[in-house]
Amino acid sequence: MNTRAFIPVIGMLALAGCSSVNTTSNASTDTYVYGTKSVYAPQDSVENYSTVPASYTLVYTELVARHGSRALSSPKYDDISLKIWQAAKEQNALTPLGERLGAEIERLMAANVKMGYGNLSKLGNQEQIQIGERMAQRNASLLNQAVQNQQQISFEYSGQDRARDSGLAFVQGLENVNPDLTPLISKPVKNKAQLYFHKQDNNKDYQDYVEENPQLRAAVDHLFDQPKSHQVAREMLERVYSPAFVDQLAEGKLSFVKVGKKKPTVYNDVEAAIQLFNLYLIAPGLADEAGEQPWNFTQFVTPKESQWLSYVLDGEDYYEKGPSFADTNITYKMASVLEDDFFNEIKGVQDGTNTKAAKIRFAHAETIIPFAAQMQLKGSEAGVSRDAGYTLQTSPWRGGWVSPYSANIQWDVYRTQAGSLLVKMLYNEKETAFKDSCKPISTGSYFYQFSELTRCYDK
Repeated sequence: MNTRAFIPVIGMLALAGCSSVNTTSNASTDTYVYGTKSVYAPQDSVENYSTVPASYTLVYTELVARHGSRALSSPKYDDISLKIWQAAKEQNALTPLGERLGAEIERLMAANVKMGYGNLSKLGNQEQIQIGERMAQRNASLLNQAVQNQQQISFEYSGQDRARDSGLAFVQGLENVNPDLTPLISKPVKNKAQLYFHKQDNNKDYQDYVEENPQLRAAVDHLFDQPKSHQVAREMLERVYSPAFVDQLAEGKLSFVKVGKKKPTVYNDVEAAIQLFNLYLIAPGLADEAGEQPWNFTQFVTPKESQWLSYVLDGEDYYEKGPSFADTNITYKMASVLEDDFFNEIKGVQDGTNTKAAKIRFAHAETIIPFAAQMQLKGSEAGVSRDAGYTLQTSPWRGGWVSPYSANIQWDVYRTQAGSLLVKMLYNEKETAFKDSCKPISTGSYFYQFSELTRCYDK
């Protein structure tokens, strides 16, 4: 999240109502929330899955997953938070609780340096191993058949190390359950076009839109600049700093130099709180790296504050990467290349040109979020009107469901001897429906004729 100068909300006056969002609509008042930085937990288990229709056999599976829990992507939130803390210390503006913050930030920074900024944490590695193990157990018949028939499993990733390492951990999970798969799994292959599309030159229109579109920027800036955001930021910061120091932040009187930059950047009260909040967010994914003393960033953030600030950051992702405004698809249409690949893999199964057993792909939140929106999956079904804006009432989109660490979307393909194909989707290991216009084989079923999916997605 980039530091921003707040700009007026143009033609979006109705968004002022966002300040009354009830952050407890999905969480009790004592529940800490982590949004897209939530550590992974499977949302269901195989014991609860639907029975496969008679005469159908599992013949193929494909998956796309976000990387696992990780270190901070670069020195930023930690560095700025420490500089703000140091400025307060110089002014004798630390509370007794605030006195403890500097050492905790320095400890977190040391852990990030040791493991490498942007790299998978031990927990992130374990998340992927366990997902791979569960997939191998669920799909044992398919993988045993793959060993017998020497069918390949292709492995693609975004080009980023944490995505590759996530895939390698996932493969380890597969091999833990079925060691005979090892020679069948391909070496990691970079596929930036399908798995890192938001950074590709052919999507410059998207990049320009996110940076420059005035209505988008106004909507995002409103999330941070609404009165409730300033109220929460002040409550959070005054637990650590004196009111007079927080006043300096709120009035834009303090600036700090980012790592790699020469000119200082002003951080107001909300921006300063967001920097610290991001340290709270990252800590659970680095539980093992904390050593003998667990991280204690929750002492600086209350559950209610976590709920509000997670809503604000969710809203930013929603507008910039997800369903966004109902009258545009520019934030997610670039995911159509991945959507096409999912369909083309199954078309290959259908016509016999795809002889693999599986395809596994590893990427990022910037991949999963627009892919879910492009396909109108659970939580990402539709954008909001420009007047209503993103609130917990106007949209079911929640970062903790749509794209936690290790988020994954899997399609299992079943076939009869006559060649009829059914597809079932798992989203974070929970059976999940395709978009509403797709009709399953029976009401309430999670199985779809492939011909029906090609119809309703116009493939």
